[in-house]
Amino acid sequence: MDKRSLWIGIGTGMIIGAVLLQLATVGQNALSDSSLETDPAATAANLTKEELELAAKSMDLKLVGTEDELYTEAEWVQKKKQESSEMQGETAAAPKKAEDTSDPAAPTEPQQPASSGNESPNNVSEPKAAEPSSPNTPQKTTVTFRVRSGNSLAIVAGNLEKAGIVDDAQAFIKAGKAERINTKIQVGTYALEKGESFESIIAKITQEPSS
Repeated sequence: MDKRSLWIGIGTGMIIGAVLLQLATVGQNALSDSSLETDPAATAANLTKEELELAAKSMDLKLVGTEDELYTEAEWVQKKKQESSEMQGETAAAPKKAEDTSDPAAPTEPQQPASSGNESPNNVSEPKAAEPSSPNTPQKTTVTFRVRSGNSLAIVAGNLEKAGIVDDAQAFIKAGKAERINTKIQVGTYALEKGESFESIIAKITQEPSS
């Protein structure tokens, strides 16, 4: 019973000691972190120049030395304006004095062309414009056209195109159907003109010929 209590006491002591050691380690780390956070100047002093430049670049900053001259934004703008005006003053050359030019000689008056004493401006005759001649009216050619018994509108239209009286048989057929002359075409001989209108041809072939 005494040995068991002894071993329990030893185990409990070891556990307590380990816990205390862990707490001490955590406290030491916390103290070191807090010292780094509260004293950034000391941390920066331990960094090299290259490490400082890398840290400044990561924060989109520029590292300058103590000997570099620093300007505010207004001072920087004023300095640039002054440098620009100085550069313009050096490069701009004074304009050269314009050379005196003598007055140009007055142009001489043009000589009048010599004219003979016999000619006078009143005797000049004006050209007369020729009157245009009226174009000759082309004479229409008369064609004797015959409609035979049993000829349909399509046959009549084809014969009219062959004779040169109409240019398009299909157009004449369309015009004839519009006037419904399929059963009105008269057999006989007709005097038709080349290029005669469809209305005139339809009016003639739907009436009995005079001869």
